[in-house]
Amino acid sequence: MKTIYSKTFRGAALAGALIALAACSEETYETVSQAGIPQAGDYNIVVKVDPETNQYTLNIDKPQGVYPIFKIYTKNNPVITTQDGYSDIVLIAGDYKVEMQVGNRNGISEGVQTSTIHIENTIYDFTPYMRNLTDNASKTWQIAKDLPGHLGCGPAYSEGLEWWSAQPNDKAAWGVYDNKMIFTSNGGESTGLYTYDPGESGTIYVNTGITDLAPYSQYNTNDGQDYCAPAEVQADRQFQLVAEGADLYLVLPQGTLLGYLPNVDAYNSPKFKVHSVSRNKVDLSITNADIAWHYTLAPFVEGPKPFTGFKYDSEFNLWKDAAISIAGYYYAPGWAQIADPEVDLTNEVITVNLPTATTDQWQAQVHINTGIALEAGKTYDFSCILNSSNDNAGGITVKPHPEGDDNTFLTADRFPVEAGADKVVWLSDVAGFDCANLVLTLDFGGCPDNTVVTVSNIVLKDHANDDGTVLPSEEEEPVEPEQPVSWVDVDSADNLFTGAAGDYGYYYAPGWAQIANPETTVEGRTYTLFLPEATTDQWQAQFSIPTNIVTTADKKYDFRVTFESDQDLPGVTFKCVKPGGGDNDNIFYMADRVVVPAYEEVTYKWVNKDGIDIENMTIFFDFGGNPAGTTVKIKDIIVQEHRE
Repeated sequence: MKTIYSKTFRGAALAGALIALAACSEETYETVSQAGIPQAGDYNIVVKVDPETNQYTLNIDKPQGVYPIFKIYTKNNPVITTQDGYSDIVLIAGDYKVEMQVGNRNGISEGVQTSTIHIENTIYDFTPYMRNLTDNASKTWQIAKDLPGHLGCGPAYSEGLEWWSAQPNDKAAWGVYDNKMIFTSNGGESTGLYTYDPGESGTIYVNTGITDLAPYSQYNTNDGQDYCAPAEVQADRQFQLVAEGADLYLVLPQGTLLGYLPNVDAYNSPKFKVHSVSRNKVDLSITNADIAWHYTLAPFVEGPKPFTGFKYDSEFNLWKDAAISIAGYYYAPGWAQIADPEVDLTNEVITVNLPTATTDQWQAQVHINTGIALEAGKTYDFSCILNSSNDNAGGITVKPHPEGDDNTFLTADRFPVEAGADKVVWLSDVAGFDCANLVLTLDFGGCPDNTVVTVSNIVLKDHANDDGTVLPSEEEEPVEPEQPVSWVDVDSADNLFTGAAGDYGYYYAPGWAQIANPETTVEGRTYTLFLPEATTDQWQAQFSIPTNIVTTADKKYDFRVTFESDQDLPGVTFKCVKPGGGDNDNIFYMADRVVVPAYEEVTYKWVNKDGIDIENMTIFFDFGGNPAGTTVKIKDIIVQEHRE
């Protein structure tokens, strides 16, 4: 089994980095200037209207590097939104004014661009909406977990996204994505039947402010956190589509649920403003006197759910209730440190706003104290979901390690990310170490300008505690690297690894008390080590091979190694690093800890890695956690310039 694994799921791109843009100032960042404020006259408003449904959509024609601020005059009070692609429905014919300013990290334009939303016909025929909602039969919807803004809140009577907007899969731990909303046509022109089914979770997601609403509020944890409450199926309740002025509303009977219960008013009078309704998406909002809540629905997807990591809401999740805090930053484009990035830190979601591009690993570090204690002798499971507004092919580094110790970690891998795609990172049954405060280091080096990254669904637990997660099967894991590769022969001149270019290095220290170096036999490029004493922690059984390998940043490289052992080894570290120790220990291609079962020949591969300027690279191996009397063989090491 591979202990370190990642998967990518394609989702919609994240919304624009408004928080990061608004937070920038000329005093904070050298790249911000008055001259860089955009001019509204350089951009146009693109208005599209569906004449069948009177649903309009607003876009900015050249969104690169700027975001729009639309002010829409379709109601008594103007609607203001920063959403490119904003949609709403206007039932009454007429010409409605829309204004647009544009902004970037330098500021917001003083000028205003204007356009008109032309609505040709007054529509009180709800047939198009009923068809999209029910497919003229019965249609099952769910909260659109893959889309940004599938849940949100904002000022009363707004679209409900200004104050908070959920990122993709933001609430995976709360059962809300299991809920089914079923709309059925019964022949009515504006009415039909509605069924709420809590689905596999069997629960409704409830706002923490609901403290007196039986039978749900008895499950309120009263700790300021939203909560889940058991819910029953509510079958065949009548829904209505109702026109009020130019607005369209979806009205449900009192006490009817729809995916999230934000306040008591939404229970007593579930009346939702309809912003859009198509065959593939429904946007709703519901307002009480103080706040508007947003819902986006998408057609329910039957069948197996994609793997999203371990269960956040499990009682075994050490991260969920950890007292997390920022331990420090290092944000240094071009290795010149600038102001710290803006970070919104909660246990549920970490959001990092990176206004300025970086090129290399470790140029955009965020360090987070957790207060979590780990123990040597135990093994651990870890998972999180990465989502970035921009591509970062070099990858985001995820490194859980003890405070003050950069060389001990559960993983220090870089995980490439694509814009808007969830990258699920997980480790299972990985050897632990003694520490009183685990630090989660994240590095976004290689990020483009104006990148927003979320890290969500973070789980860390003792592997002995089963939270019910079903890991992807061996068949689902790629047997070969995801990217194509053609390996040179081990003895080929194209294999950069030709053997040792100096004396081998050792640090063999059971219980951190160094003893004699293990017996080592070398036959060609095959290395056999005998480890007579057991070790418990990573880095207690180190063996290093100095080489004459030179790699450069303008190329890409492939790595391969094969292990054999006569004992189960829960974690063998393979680390290709810049020699010299000290800060050079943080300049490496990989530092993976991999599993080597007894009496199995196991080959591990790392393909198409971005090059690093390293001269005379050292290859480190560590067998910390080995049983007494272990014989381990290392062979068929290949380091090559990438070949497809």
